[in-house]
Amino acid sequence: MIRNLQPQRIRQTQKAWSIALTSFVLFGAVCQSLAQPMAIASTLTERPITAQVNESTSSAQLPQRVDRRVRRDLAQRFNLAQRDLRVMNFSRETWSDSCLGLAAPNERCAMATVEGWRIEVTNGQQDWVYRTDLKARVIKLETSDGSELPPQAVDRLFEAIARQANVPANTLKVVASQARTWDGCMGIFAPGQACTKIAIAGYRVIVMGEQQSWVYHISQDGSRIVENETASGSGINITPSFASLETQTPLPTGDVVFQMTLSGGLRGDITETVLTSEGILYRRGTSMSASAISEPTIIKRLSSSELQQFQQILEQQKFPNLDGMRYLTSAALADYPTTVLQTTSSTVAYIDLEQDQLPQSLQAVIQAWDQLQ
Repeated sequence: MIRNLQPQRIRQTQKAWSIALTSFVLFGAVCQSLAQPMAIASTLTERPITAQVNESTSSAQLPQRVDRRVRRDLAQRFNLAQRDLRVMNFSRETWSDSCLGLAAPNERCAMATVEGWRIEVTNGQQDWVYRTDLKARVIKLETSDGSELPPQAVDRLFEAIARQANVPANTLKVVASQARTWDGCMGIFAPGQACTKIAIAGYRVIVMGEQQSWVYHISQDGSRIVENETASGSGINITPSFASLETQTPLPTGDVVFQMTLSGGLRGDITETVLTSEGILYRRGTSMSASAISEPTIIKRLSSSELQQFQQILEQQKFPNLDGMRYLTSAALADYPTTVLQTTSSTVAYIDLEQDQLPQSLQAVIQAWDQLQ
């Protein structure tokens, strides 16, 4: 009897193990399916932000925490909607001190290298650059020199350009701004015009459209908006910008009326063509390879009427309104020579590859200068 029951018991035991094993497999599959949404949610929560990065840092990923803190700081600083802000570029950086290389006056900084990020943020109309440490516990606005335009001023400026130039406001973008203090004429020069000596806090702004650029002088709140027509009008192949206020070096008051400096190129040589108050037009050069300055060569002597006529052209074309402007192209980065025109009060730089896309007033000055030579 026992021998007859043994195979039956074995079969029952095998059946029990089979049921247990099947249950275990099913339980594991259920657990895995339940855990999958949690894993996906966790991945979405911690997923790094991706954006355009430099080739040298293309393997870096911006943590979402850093992205969130930077956008929150920008939104609070300028009263912007955080949802309208996005990171358009970032890179991993090593900063020279605990202030991320942006120490404020009298701010103490620990002299130790700090790993972190450099992040460019945009709202589609204006761009900002931030520096942070790796976890964004320290956040610094890199462009915090007072040149950041209040959003309400940008809105008013775009509305004015849209009306005056008959272009859609959503095609406009601020490409550069400088904090300035204006007189009663908002810093716009006109022959024979007298300006009240008052101080109006504001900005000089470059706005780029689909076909051209504009330069405007505006008050801090955007209540006063004046176009600098002399500096406006460069074409889309030109990248207008402002020279740093610290690097602007107009000619010293003296015998020189006007000067053209051609510099750069593969050899880095410098050629200066100078017009004196006595009407003498001469040229001198500096060879960077030989570290030598050539003797001045007199090109011609202008009559007093010729000299006066050229000075009148400078005034008629409102040359002082071009002060501090730079009209370059990508060729300037490839060691193509840059031309700088200077008077005792104004300096403007350009690249002659796209001379026909420069502002009309600047073209007229260049043409008059070429005729003198």
